[in-house]
Amino acid sequence: MKPRRLLFVAVPVLILLLPVGIFFADPAASDEAIARNVTVATVPVGGMAPVDAAVAVTDYETQLLDSNGVFTVNGSTFSLSPEEIGLTADVDAAVQTAADVHKDGGVLRRFVAWLTSFSRTEEVPLEISFDEEAVEAVLDAWEASAVANPAFPGSVAVIDGQIVTEYPRAGQAIDRDFARTQIINEMSRLDKTGVVVPVIDQNPTLTKAAIDAAAADMALLIDDNITLRSNEVGFRVTFTTDQLATAATAVVSEDKSEIQATFDPEVVLAILEPVRSEFEIEPINAQVDVNLETDEMTVIPGRSGTVVDVEGLIEEMRAIGLNGGTGNFPLLVGAEPELTTEEAQALTALKPLGGFTTDHPAGEPRVINIQTMADAVDGTVVAPGDDWSINDHVGERTEAKGYVAAPAIINGQPYCCDHPANIGGGVSQFGTTLFNAVFYSCLEDVEHRPHSLYFTRYPMGREATLGVPGPDVRFRNNTDSPVLIKTAYTDRSITVKMYGDNGGLECTDLTYEPTDVVEYEEELVADEEDVLKPGEKVLDRNGINGFLVKVDRIVTYPDGSQETDLKLAWRYQPLSKRYIVHPCEVTGEPIDCPVQLPSLVGKTWSEALAELEALGLLASRTDGFVDDPEKHDVIVTQDPAPGEWIPAGTTVKLTVGVYEEPSE
Repeated sequence: MKPRRLLFVAVPVLILLLPVGIFFADPAASDEAIARNVTVATVPVGGMAPVDAAVAVTDYETQLLDSNGVFTVNGSTFSLSPEEIGLTADVDAAVQTAADVHKDGGVLRRFVAWLTSFSRTEEVPLEISFDEEAVEAVLDAWEASAVANPAFPGSVAVIDGQIVTEYPRAGQAIDRDFARTQIINEMSRLDKTGVVVPVIDQNPTLTKAAIDAAAADMALLIDDNITLRSNEVGFRVTFTTDQLATAATAVVSEDKSEIQATFDPEVVLAILEPVRSEFEIEPINAQVDVNLETDEMTVIPGRSGTVVDVEGLIEEMRAIGLNGGTGNFPLLVGAEPELTTEEAQALTALKPLGGFTTDHPAGEPRVINIQTMADAVDGTVVAPGDDWSINDHVGERTEAKGYVAAPAIINGQPYCCDHPANIGGGVSQFGTTLFNAVFYSCLEDVEHRPHSLYFTRYPMGREATLGVPGPDVRFRNNTDSPVLIKTAYTDRSITVKMYGDNGGLECTDLTYEPTDVVEYEEELVADEEDVLKPGEKVLDRNGINGFLVKVDRIVTYPDGSQETDLKLAWRYQPLSKRYIVHPCEVTGEPIDCPVQLPSLVGKTWSEALAELEALGLLASRTDGFVDDPEKHDVIVTQDPAPGEWIPAGTTVKLTVGVYEEPSE
């Protein structure tokens, strides 16, 4: 009896536990899938992962966009595409709603919802929207095509400078409220059935008196010039009567019960477009002017930008047109400056951190580039925790920004000046100056790279080159305070100084003596201008030794303790000392160099032959009779002439004197 009784108890328990086990094993009950029997706009998405459901619903949206509706107005049939009325479906929102079905509450609540999902479908709507103006434009077109005697609310217009009125008249019109509803319903479904749009009789609500009153107002609006001014930006504009006539319009209210003479905003803005920059002012950043010697700070206030108040402008023009006088040109607050006056004022509490100055010769093109970059960086504020880089801030160096061609290091060689990298050449001096300001301000060095060659105007191992898109100079404001970057320059120097609060840290450098010195070599390059003779040479550039240098940054804390937080090491490459020589000498040994022909006239044939042979030249002999026995076997003439440079192996034509005793 006991085992049978246990079995009697266990079977019902197992029956109850079976659905629970299925619930926990069912993928549709998990958080990774949409619950069972959920649909989105008739699309079954139950049991799908949200990403798969999005694909399925997007496919439904695509079918919807390919499905035209058919509408009949007064016996005329029109086909309407979803694109014409700007149909869009919010697939993402619908899928998210579907994914949330039966997923809230505790395990028990979700278990009950799971059980009911086997017998009940949850329908999630797909929100579909339309362009209301496009719908109205479609109805206007249908009405113009299918309604023979349309109702007309009346109008007032200026045509060729004259005011023309049309009075209201009764007629027929599409039942707009019904039509809008039917368009939305029909175009939101795939199983379209076609819609008949009713046409109803319509009596005008405007009166002839209202039209006449609007015409009288319009006559006042265009009768005289309208002048508006803004003292805020110092702007004044006068709309002439001809301009006012082109802008004048009459607007009928939506319920067609009122008509008002006014101005078309688009036409008015088109008239103002040539002078827009005079009243729509760009925001001006506040500035913190700093005396870098005394660290005294002065705030130069900034201001917000301005934009025209279009609605207020039309109202003001209408008021002045009807009543006369001079009006106000209305403006709204536009974009805020990147640095407001209040923010600039807060920066005056910052303390000097560190700075650096480098010198340069005056008057060189590179100085223009250095100063242009300094101006672009001056006043920059770096928020706590932010990274800041020269390239991110300044961008590509272009002539449009004021940069000019100047020497630059390209592929490890000084080069000037027809390479794109030469535009903005020399700004590495600014990069070096800023890097050292970062170094001595105890800010975090994120990116910098020294030059491949060492130049004495820079500190060894503590300098930085610049290029686009790299190398770059980038640092992180690793303090809890903003960092203000200030620059200043003279004809012969550039200075960068940082202001902030680094907690009282002080940073100094420990620069070690160079090691592993590699002496520069001499290099000969061919004279491309063909002005040098063999044996002559012109210095093209001085040589630079290569070496390894190490630099540590020593951080001193307010309590006097110290640590080294930067260990820099850099190997500079040597640069050869270069001479320009005749092309025959580029190997370092004269090979087949041209020779300068000496004067051979007056020398004996054997002497001349020996001298030419020593120079690598050949000789051809022509005898010439002479009447002086002392000129016998002596060179009388030569070709080429003495002093000419001729290639080795050239044959020199010599005329040798021959004396014959006169016969008796």
